[in-house]
Amino acid sequence: MTYFSYFKAEFLVLLRRKQDVINALLFFITVIVLFPLGVSPSPIFLAPAAGGIIWCALVLAILMAIESMFKEDYNDGSLEQLVVSGLSLPLLVLLKILVLWSVIVIPLLLMLPLLSAMLYLPEGSFWVLVATLLVGSPSLFLIGAIGSALTVSLKQGAMLMLLVILPFYLPVVVFATGAIKAAQEGLPYSGLLAMLLAISLLSLVLSPVMTAISVKASVN
Repeated sequence: MTYFSYFKAEFLVLLRRKQDVINALLFFITVIVLFPLGVSPSPIFLAPAAGGIIWCALVLAILMAIESMFKEDYNDGSLEQLVVSGLSLPLLVLLKILVLWSVIVIPLLLMLPLLSAMLYLPEGSFWVLVATLLVGSPSLFLIGAIGSALTVSLKQGAMLMLLVILPFYLPVVVFATGAIKAAQEGLPYSGLLAMLLAISLLSLVLSPVMTAISVKASVN
């Protein structure tokens, strides 16, 4: 097995198990569609809150997708095979995260123009929203992978995973929604985007190693 063959295999596995991805995407759409109906359809209310609504829906969708990230591999024994494969486990973990990020975030970006229009997001802040998703969402997957690996061997690990990773998600959501709000008010937002990028880069350095350690602990 090579790194490229593993990347290709992971992509094909996600396509075969597409129900998990579809559920996460449908959940994202459902939250955004139902929010105006359940709270207020007024543009005056929705426009300032649009960025926060989209980011909260994104976090919930990612949590749905990330919870079962290693579950199937653990159940069928392939996770143990990765540990003893002789390849770098942190790099394999990073490739797995990259595949999951691409199949979740890219479709969301394609749907974003329509969904943001439904929430009356001001046109001037749309590309700031896209920028926050591109630089901020990787950290959510990287952080979530640690929690998923820690709880993969537990039968009821979903709630524990939420308790572990949600505190680390809060700064990402705060900086992302702050950047969107700053753009809506005509204020500088580059510093907030830089903070999101810094969190993602830090997660990129730490997460693969910590996730690999957690995977080894779970399969032993």
